[in-house]
Amino acid sequence: MRSAALRPENYLAYNEFLNGVETTYTELKAKRATDRTEAIQNGFLADPDKKVTLDQAITPVGTCTDMCPEFERLERMKQSMVDGAEKVGDGQVSYNPWERDVPAEERMVKRFRRSAAGYDEQLPSDIRTPATLKMTLDYLFDEVVGKAESFAAVQKFVWDRTRSIRNDFSIQQVTEEKDVALAVECFERIARFHIISLHQLSNPEALAGQEYFDAHQEREQLNNTLLSLMYYYDDHRDRIPFKNEAEFRAYCIIFEIQSQHPDLEDRMQSWPKPLLGDKRVQTAFKLYSAAGNTLYDQGPLKPPTPFSIARGNTGGFWRLLSSSAVSYLMACVGEIYFGQVRYIALQNIWKNAKSSPSTRQGTDEWTIAELTKALAFDEDDETIEFVEGFDLSFKSNAQGVEYLDFTCQPSAVLDSAYMFINRKRD
Repeated sequence: MRSAALRPENYLAYNEFLNGVETTYTELKAKRATDRTEAIQNGFLADPDKKVTLDQAITPVGTCTDMCPEFERLERMKQSMVDGAEKVGDGQVSYNPWERDVPAEERMVKRFRRSAAGYDEQLPSDIRTPATLKMTLDYLFDEVVGKAESFAAVQKFVWDRTRSIRNDFSIQQVTEEKDVALAVECFERIARFHIISLHQLSNPEALAGQEYFDAHQEREQLNNTLLSLMYYYDDHRDRIPFKNEAEFRAYCIIFEIQSQHPDLEDRMQSWPKPLLGDKRVQTAFKLYSAAGNTLYDQGPLKPPTPFSIARGNTGGFWRLLSSSAVSYLMACVGEIYFGQVRYIALQNIWKNAKSSPSTRQGTDEWTIAELTKALAFDEDDETIEFVEGFDLSFKSNAQGVEYLDFTCQPSAVLDSAYMFINRKRD
């Protein structure tokens, strides 16, 4: 960490602080060339000019014990790429004539950066140790998220920094029991973070100002995190007991509701019996089966095949989701597929009505209130918006009650859900 003489509160002016950063950055950048040569000579890094076989590949081992490596801290301060969560305000430094937020190195956290042409392989000093990664995650969740004015305000920052934590673990391919245990703990907590994010921030009311939430990217990172966890569980099952494995296997099952590979039941046969017998896993599989698509065949191969265990039992899906057997986080994962479940429910209602005699197609039994119940919306307005998204419309009966008009033609599908899941927190 920077010496006290280089901290912004000990400079008479902010530009002097930046000049000090520039000087130290230049010195450290020159030194890195020597450090890289030594690391290659000592077998800590692969020589980019030499071809090696797979069994000769070198796995880097991190030595950094700071949340952000020294060189990155200097580089980002020099390039003015310090996030607001990594700065301190005017009231927190002794002298700051510009009345502006300034970088605080003790708050800086390594950002995620893709491997790409033009970037040198990271030095061991750029990669954090497993214990440091766990400490960094504690800081992100306890200090950044825990003390933020709103979750939405810091979610993007934490999203990037947790991705960097996962990357540092992956680069090192940890195998020591204590390191694997730390990796699994961190990946489990990060997965929960993504699940919470998908629920909390999919509600537009949770966002303010210029905040933006990309649910697709969030699902992608949740998927990557869960996949890594499954590899850790499978690869180290005989050496390390994983007390939370059933919890995350349950999330994985629910997360596959819309998978194009409807072979989950076959893959589950290789799971240990205690996992298969866990109530959370069994409940998740019931949700998966109930929500399974029965409207069209699936699969990556052609011709597609039917989803053999799919039930299309949307009523059973909502009842089970509302029960105490489903935890808050399981319900949050299930929420991702509310659009599909509602689509199946509406399609079933439509098909049943259209297969009835023409006189039945004029029935007024599917009122807005009944549809709200069948589609598990919180408000009738949500039901109307969803149904009208198919280009369907309503008629009124003699009592002035609106009902679904089965003479319309369906088209697209909408997706909306929030309050239903929030009840699980009570």
